[in-house]
Amino acid sequence: MNDRSDQLISGADQAIAAAQRELGLHDFEVAAERACVAMLRLAKACLDIDGLSPGPTQAVCTEYGRQFGRSGRMYSAYFRWLLDAVDLRKAVHSDLTRSIDYDASATLVERAEIFRDAVVRFVERGDKWAK
Repeated sequence: MNDRSDQLISGADQAIAAAQRELGLHDFEVAAERACVAMLRLAKACLDIDGLSPGPTQAVCTEYGRQFGRSGRMYSAYFRWLLDAVDLRKAVHSDLTRSIDYDASATLVERAEIFRDAVVRFVERGDKWAK
């Protein structure tokens, strides 16, 4: 694991911890936002292994999909989860009357945790085909 990947995973861990805390406080929108941030950082950690560092959210999603989601290097559901998290985040930001319920937020946090575990395994092993 290199320093940049380690920093991204550490940041994702902090975002997941914050998401869990906010979920417990019933602030579901903030919990979902934190979980989305964690998933984006984890996708960046994967891309960093390949020497890629896309910036904006859309670039991260596109490149992660190309390098990992569609190629089979990681379980394709992680890519779908990343896209779902980003879509939910966009929907809430664009429609201020929309709210996220407990189930949606808890699912997003759980998916972020599962994704984190897979990314940690991938990065630690340097496995080109982790699932």
